[in-house]
Amino acid sequence: MQAPPSDSRPMPPAGKSIFDAIPVSMVLFLAKPYLAGETAAEALALSQKLYDDFKYSSTLDILGEDAQAESDCDASVEHYKELISLIAQHPMKLSQAIAEERRQPTVSFKPSMFATKAPVKEGTAFQVRSKELDLAYNRIETVVAFAEERGVRVTLEAEDHRWTDFHLETYFALIESGYKNVGTVLQTRLFRTKKDLARFDERMRTRLVIGIYNEPASLAHTAKPVMKDLLVDYARELMARGTYVEVATHDTKCLASFFAAAITDKVDPSRFETQFLHGVPRKRFQESLISGRLFEGEEYRQLRENHEYLQKLAREGVLVRMYLPFGEGKVAGAYCRRRLKENPNMVTYGIKNLLKLGE
Repeated sequence: MQAPPSDSRPMPPAGKSIFDAIPVSMVLFLAKPYLAGETAAEALALSQKLYDDFKYSSTLDILGEDAQAESDCDASVEHYKELISLIAQHPMKLSQAIAEERRQPTVSFKPSMFATKAPVKEGTAFQVRSKELDLAYNRIETVVAFAEERGVRVTLEAEDHRWTDFHLETYFALIESGYKNVGTVLQTRLFRTKKDLARFDERMRTRLVIGIYNEPASLAHTAKPVMKDLLVDYARELMARGTYVEVATHDTKCLASFFAAAITDKVDPSRFETQFLHGVPRKRFQESLISGRLFEGEEYRQLRENHEYLQKLAREGVLVRMYLPFGEGKVAGAYCRRRLKENPNMVTYGIKNLLKLGE
């Protein structure tokens, strides 16, 4: 089969959605509760407020992907350096009791912000080396090094399957180069993820998600219950390998299964955290995680043979981190349109939040 041209950017179009037809202004209105503003200063101010009000930690992401010109890629480097500098200059004011480094804001970014061409397929895999991808690696390393010098942790995010080989090889190369401030993301919907787990160890940090990209059925699971079950299975395997795990899901039943596994395996609470998209109403549940009250409930009594560990969870709670994307106009609109198409329930959540009805 002939490979697609090297400047081929778009994924094969997913099925048409009502969200494809509505203007960007309406998309942004519906998605407003999920955005942390337009500027880094606005996002960082929200980050501090979320900690002050609810003890939420945060990860900040400048919206943008699929750069079209080298100048766009270079601008992304500068924008992320500005964000990292802002975080370093204004560290989170933490309460004395929980002044841990891991509670400080982190930064997330996508590899396609730093490359003008997406990887193309070569045999059974996608490119990890090309003129454009080598430049992208150098830009990513520049951001990672800049952040490490300033004590800021960063996460190299996953994108659609064309980017998986490049994003993972980039991540492992950064780890082997000695960077200790960088984490990455694995998507449970991709079949390949099960094999990718074998490369992770105690030096690493990964966010586990089911993923939001519409992937071919030949490459990915299509049933969300399967993806959520795998989220727990993969988290358990990664924790056994010593990897720091960030479980990113809004499904409280899935999280309950994860906590049951962590309790059974006696994984120290300092070795994992939970992550949520800002704006999705889970406030009561999140507060019960942070306070530890969740683990005093009846549903965890069946694990009473792990009484001491349950007491530790109830005493220390679980770190909750909010994903705070921010950006301007059309770029933010493209991200929000994709999220709304993947999960139309976000419209309901958004309206509830706009009306202050959500919990």
